[in-house]
Amino acid sequence: MKTNYSALDISSFFIKKGVNPLKLQKLLYYSQLWFFVKNDSKLFNDGIQAWIYGPVVYDVWANFKFMKRGSIIPIGRAVNLTLDNLTINHLDDVWRSYGHLSGSDLVDLTHNDLPWKNSRKGLLSNQPSDKEVIINKDTTRYFTLDSNNKIPVIKTQNTLGHYSNF
Repeated sequence: MKTNYSALDISSFFIKKGVNPLKLQKLLYYSQLWFFVKNDSKLFNDGIQAWIYGPVVYDVWANFKFMKRGSIIPIGRAVNLTLDNLTINHLDDVWRSYGHLSGSDLVDLTHNDLPWKNSRKGLLSNQPSDKEVIINKDTTRYFTLDSNNKIPVIKTQNTLGHYSNF
């Protein structure tokens, strides 16, 4: 099992599915979080920051900051990298659980997650931050796999709805 991927490496999987930069950031966060829950290790080495609209991997943001918020990232921006089977299966599971949600739905979900909330403690809701989102046994204790050892599928109505116009 290779675990020294970069977040940009992992991004290519989701870019090939057709995502905008906002949705990509949240899928990276959930990929890292659930990989930790399943394997007690990180999927990629990059840190995740607690930005106003949820978790962000800075290097991935810098790569796609030129794009309009809702624009789908061109598939040509995906790198051709062979991921191991464990990683592919994991990313398929993340996509099955979260891929049907919009970027704004995912923003809402992340704002309710303990790792992001803990990282934003003491900050105003509109205050920029580069604090790291900590993913560990304490912050992921409420994330549980279903009876088939899969990530539960998230329903749209489970989101808070605050960023639906985002």
